[in-house]
Amino acid sequence: MGGRRYFLGMAARALTIFAMAIVALAMGALPLGGGAAFADSAPMPNPFSKYSTAEGAVLAVRSEFAPVGGRVRITVYDGEANFLEMAAAKLEGEVNEDGVALVTFYGAKPGVYAFVAYFDENGDGKLNRSFIGKPKEPYVFSNDIRPKMRKPTFNETKVAIAPGEVVVLTLKD
Repeated sequence: MGGRRYFLGMAARALTIFAMAIVALAMGALPLGGGAAFADSAPMPNPFSKYSTAEGAVLAVRSEFAPVGGRVRITVYDGEANFLEMAAAKLEGEVNEDGVALVTFYGAKPGVYAFVAYFDENGDGKLNRSFIGKPKEPYVFSNDIRPKMRKPTFNETKVAIAPGEVVVLTLKD
């Protein structure tokens, strides 16, 4: 009987030490991974900031499939009342060797805007659609919003910008 009591006592001590370690980890008292636990809090450099200009906001539309020289078209909306109905601006750019089309939105006043970009695969200047209205060409809304059965809202796609900022949109095939 003494052996069993000894075993139960050891098991209780092991559980207590384990529980104390869990509490210490939760409170941050024990290092985890040699200091790498806080790596996510370090700011990451924005690789697109090199395209910034004081003349306006820069729209960087990136793609892994669009060929160099391909045309990207961007529509800018400046409010909920006109969203997807009347554009504040229409811009276009050419895909460079890095797979990015850089377009400067000159004269952009600080404020809230929504963007829609698409890769004009056939060069006709229009976003081609299927008979049910679904886009046939690769497109992206700001904030990477892609609702399945409805149009996105201005609030979902709005982005606060100011001159000198770079907005990155990623086209998906």
